[in-house]
Amino acid sequence: MPAPSGNSTGNTTTTPGTPAPSGDLCNPDPCGEKLAKCVALYSTFTCLCQYGFYYRNKDCHKGKIYPGVIKLKGFYSDSVQIVNSTQYEEVFQNTTMFFKDAFKGLAGFEQTVIVEIQPVKEGRASLPVNVTVANLFMENSTLSTQAVNSAVTDAVKTSAYFSQYTATSYCDAFKCDLQTTKCVESMFPKCICKSNFSKTEWDDRSCSDCSKDCSAEENKYCAKEKGTPTCKCMPNFEKKNDKCVPCPVGYSGENCKNNSELILIIVGTVFGAIILSLVIAVSIVSVRAQRKQDPEKKRLIKSGNSNSNTSDDRQTMMFPRVQTTSGHGNPGYQPNNPYEMRSANRRQFPERDYEDLYEASRESEGFRMQSRY
Repeated sequence: MPAPSGNSTGNTTTTPGTPAPSGDLCNPDPCGEKLAKCVALYSTFTCLCQYGFYYRNKDCHKGKIYPGVIKLKGFYSDSVQIVNSTQYEEVFQNTTMFFKDAFKGLAGFEQTVIVEIQPVKEGRASLPVNVTVANLFMENSTLSTQAVNSAVTDAVKTSAYFSQYTATSYCDAFKCDLQTTKCVESMFPKCICKSNFSKTEWDDRSCSDCSKDCSAEENKYCAKEKGTPTCKCMPNFEKKNDKCVPCPVGYSGENCKNNSELILIIVGTVFGAIILSLVIAVSIVSVRAQRKQDPEKKRLIKSGNSNSNTSDDRQTMMFPRVQTTSGHGNPGYQPNNPYEMRSANRRQFPERDYEDLYEASRESEGFRMQSRY
């Protein structure tokens, strides 16, 4: 968090850890009703002007800037970056007093503004810190940067509170937003938007909007991520070659990361192939079964569908008889009627001298005799 820059107009000094005064230190506003802004510290307040201006007599005046970074000898916790903490107020008072004493021999000094308090390293509970400052002299000052740096360096040698001072750039003191802008160096720097960013009427040192080509016509929209404007592709589009193109088949959502449609397509295709395979397999088995029917069954079906006109022929074809030759074709055959036997023993039996008046009839109950006349 950047520390406030300005000049303390309060005369109250406190020891770290002492209770803060009650009430609102900036109400009523002690900095006047012009350009200066009141910022409450732990037990006092400071009046802030815009970059390059110093506070005097309840007003802001343009000055000449000499930026630098001074290193503290002591160790501080992260609370030193909080404006209304006791540690910040301690650093604020010691820093402003140090530079006031260092510039006693230089004409035109007006104010030391603390731009930022930053730990030298990260990851420890207590660390040395660097303080970025902007020393403001009157606008018509003719002092060189070398003269100012020499005065500060000499004061550091005898200081029990500071260990090192280095001159820095105007951009370091101006503090453009590094994520969205590039700083153009000058006494009054300019923060130029990086590509894909643009400024609004409220922006000074940052660019809080996306570029003009981030529009619905280009399938894009502007979103804020951690306070930084980011141009993104609209849902169901993905970025390729700086353009937002439609998602491939089966993909959807932000940056086409949702592949649920693809999974459904694959599952549907697999099940469709399985069902088609089953239909083909059943058809093949059915055709083969028809071709492999029992030959005897085929013959019987064919006989049943023949065009024969006699019932005897149909019965003969449907129920084949065992054909005999009455002793001609089958030498071992012997007729049941011994009188009709034509064997060598026939002479032993008298020949039939009567006519059969009855013949055997086969019915469901068995055989019975029936008259032939």
